[in-house]
Amino acid sequence: MRVSRKEAEANRERVVEVASALYRKHGFDGIGVADIMKKAGLTHGGFYGHFGSKDDLAAEKVVLRRP
Repeated sequence: MRVSRKEAEANRERVVEVASALYRKHGFDGIGVADIMKKAGLTHGGFYGHFGSKDDLAAEKVVLRRP
């Protein structure tokens, strides 16, 4: 099922927010893509529609959150 561009952007932001919280709680190496996506309520495969890797997600999070 395809989602609208607006929904895709919201899903991407949700993944970033969830990952940020999980990284703070468990550390980068303590969390996998499946953990992030489960907590975000999205499919594991959907992750790769937004990010190339967990490292790419972490890099984007740093860029997005810079003051």
